[in-house]
Amino acid sequence: MRLIVKSTMSHSSRSGPISVVLPARLRDRVGAEARRRGMKLSPVIRTLVAERLGEIEQAETLTRTELWQRAQAWASWDEAERGENVEVGWDEIETELERPARARHRRGAR
Repeated sequence: MRLIVKSTMSHSSRSGPISVVLPARLRDRVGAEARRRGMKLSPVIRTLVAERLGEIEQAETLTRTELWQRAQAWASWDEAERGENVEVGWDEIETELERPARARHRRGAR
């Protein structure tokens, strides 16, 4: 069994119908998801497509982020090898992190 879904999008104006043929097994799965969500078939198809596209976009963003982080790590590695990295101890880090809290405390005491 096949289902043809018509949306409100056209090729020219992007607001006319689009036909999608779903094989019986996929239509059954989408129907089950529609029942689970308490939705009709067309809205659940739109929702599933939007959700999946969002997941794809997030994965692409994550990949770009991971590539950037890897490049930053290699740049830091190269700096360390050239002796350009300055080591900072935990005491210095903690002091810097505590500085804004101390400043807020002083302003509040006035």
